[in-house]
Amino acid sequence: MKLDAELELWRDQWQDSSEAPVLTDLRKRVARQSLYMRIVLIAEILVTLVIGGGTVLLARWNPHPAMLILAAATWLFITAAWIFALSNRKNAWTPAAATNSAFLDISIRRCRANLRSTTFGAILYAVEMTFCLSWIHHESGSLSSTLIAVIALVTLIFATTLIWYRKKKRSDLSYVLSLQRDLTAE
Repeated sequence: MKLDAELELWRDQWQDSSEAPVLTDLRKRVARQSLYMRIVLIAEILVTLVIGGGTVLLARWNPHPAMLILAAATWLFITAAWIFALSNRKNAWTPAAATNSAFLDISIRRCRANLRSTTFGAILYAVEMTFCLSWIHHESGSLSSTLIAVIALVTLIFATTLIWYRKKKRSDLSYVLSLQRDLTAE
């Protein structure tokens, strides 16, 4: 770290230390969000191992070209999801300091990241479903009405959950932006 940058960091931290103690609600909110982020990361690792590993095993047991395509596409989707997830969560794990402004900043960044995730998730889901239905149709020659009904139900549940989550995150973002305005006005 350059000396000038380090001095600037210390000055910022010293100036921030003159702020009021971190609001208890805000600290709890950030802690809850951190726990949720860890759970999501564990789930992403499990999906990678189970789904990604499963398609590799299927392709190994049945090295038919269609299975190799399925495994490759699965890993392409997983890779896209990991690239998005890692870049979306960058600098969102811990507050820069133990100040109200740092806790607000990380809460705002996390809310915005979650809103981006809903958009990415919807797009990735649509692309995956398009690929999977095409792959199934190519392999079986048709799509059963039962399969279509199940996929329609899953899509409806996914879309409903995504819309609910997006509304919740917009509300959370409005709350922390309002809190930030109130604290900076003091």
